[in-house]
Formats: sequence, structure tokens, C-alpha cells
Amino acid sequence: MDHSGCLVPLTDSDVDRILVVIAHSHAPNTRECYGSGLLVFHVFCDSHNIPESQRCPVSSILVLSFLAACAGMYSGKTLDSYFYGIRAWHLLHGLPWSVDQAQASLTLEGAKSLAPLSSSRTKRAPFTVALLLALRSTLDLSTPLHAAVYACLTTSFFTITRTGEFTVPSLKDFDRQKHVTVGDIRHEVDRHGFNVTVFHLPRTKTSPMGEDVYWATQSGLVDPLVALTNHLHVNTPSTSDALFSWRHVSGLRVLTRSAFLKCLKEASTRSGQGDLKGHGIRIGGTPQYATMIAIRAASLVSSHSTLAVRICIPVLQ
Repeated sequence: MDHSGCLVPLTDSDVDRILVVIAHSHAPNTRECYGSGLLVFHVFCDSHNIPESQRCPVSSILVLSFLAACAGMYSGKTLDSYFYGIRAWHLLHGLPWSVDQAQASLTLEGAKSLAPLSSSRTKRAPFTVALLLALRSTLDLSTPLHAAVYACLTTSFFTITRTGEFTVPSLKDFDRQKHVTVGDIRHEVDRHGFNVTVFHLPRTKTSPMGEDVYWATQSGLVDPLVALTNHLHVNTPSTSDALFSWRHVSGLRVLTRSAFLKCLKEASTRSGQGDLKGHGIRIGGTPQYATMIAIRAASLVSSHSTLAVRICIPVLQ
């Protein structure tokens, strides 16, 4: 019905299409987490004999009671997802959401303080250039998997991207509309005159429309250009194949996130580096990039020292 209570002449398929489109406003992983939260919410309601009519639209007191009951059993991040999953459920079906946000925020903050220690992840050790070299020393870059993994590692590190943006979730999940292919590579010259290799990511966690990431050649054995060139030579994927596809005994295979991390874990064990986490690649790439910027800035200042002094002296005075 419209705002005046009159029936809008839409078919069931029209309404279903609205639900489908709204549902795709959230990433698949987010939808899964929201679904888990709704399941826990309904179990809570069942245990308290809450009728269906009081679950949606839900009252503030019921949501707060649910969050309070879960406090101490889940991490703060998990409860955040559960709360917003219930909210998304209401919005998806066009039902009013009248939960007091201020009270909910306070409850969620309190739940974070009560979260069990087991729910907190250990800090991820950042990857460094030295670590990349240590891992490389245990890899055989003439073999398909190792060639693909090292190329993916150096590219992910120097583009500061998430692990899942250059790998594929599973062997059957490759989609050219979502995952980077060999054809998504291009070479350009940046505004400083440096040659850069650009990768177009069709879709990312924060940019559904995709974005470009890039790196420039580096010195030494961590050069991503050398690693990428070697991978393309060893595995020979076509322009329409996933970028880091590798030659398995059964044929060309996409590089899945699990295979990538497993290979890195084995290399880490062999080199005595301990337990490494994939997120550490991006964590380590950020300060590495900042260091490169600082070095570049320092070289510019030293080459224009007179100008630098003229600028800095008035500021210091």
C-alpha cells in the first residue's frame, strides 16, 4: 500500500524482486553472519516463549534482553553483527524498527567488556620484506603452485590488498565478474614518471563497483614484477583465467584462499617463522608503503635543501 493506504498494483514477482535486490546490499559473508544471528535470536525467543508477533516488529526491551543474555558468551563484534542482522531483517521486509539506538549502543559496549578472552583473536604478526625473503627461500618457484603463491604474496603485499581479493573462495566459485583475471592487468606510467603495473579488481569488500590497485618494481628478490612474470611463464594462464591460476596435475586450477594460506603456512614452518595469518600481509604492507613515501619525501627535500630551509625556518620561528 502507498502512504494513503491505497493498494499499489504490483505483482508478487515485483515484490520478490525488491527483496532480492535489497538482500544483495550485503556481502555474502555478512548475510551468513546475519543469518546466524537471527537463528540465535529465534532460539532465545523460543526458550522464553516469545510469540512470533512480538519478534517482528521487535521491541527495544526484547532486543536488549537478547543482547544481555548473549553478553559473556560472544565477542563484541559478533553481537554487533547479530544486532544489525535483526535490524536488516526488519528493513528487508519493510517493517518498522523502533529499537532505541542509544540503549542498544550502551548494551553492545557493555557486552564487549564482558566478552570471553577466548573470543579475542591473537594479534597478527605483520609481514615484512625480510619475512617475504625467508618464505621465498623455502619455495621452489619452478613449480606451479609455489610460483603462483609467491606471485600472489608479493602482489598482495605491495598493493596492500586483502587476501581474498587476489584469491578465490573455492574451486567452483570463480566468477570473472567478481575475481581478477590475467586480462585485468595493464601497465601505465604514473605522474612521477614511474612504470607501474595496475590490477583492476572487479569487486572488493569495500567497493562493489571495483577498484584499481597497483605496484611498481622493487629491488631484490621480492620484486613483484619478477614474481608475476615467473608465474605467468610457469603456469601460462589465458587472459580470461583467474590471475593466479596454477597447473595442477588435473589441469589449470584457480588459487583458492585456503590453498594460498596452506602453502604459506608450510613455508613458514620450514623457515621457522611461526604461525602466520593472511591478514598480516596487508598489515605489513601498510608501513612498508609509508616507509617508501618517507624515503621519497626525504630525497625530494634533500634535492631542494635550500627551498626546504626557506620553508621550514619561518615555521620554526
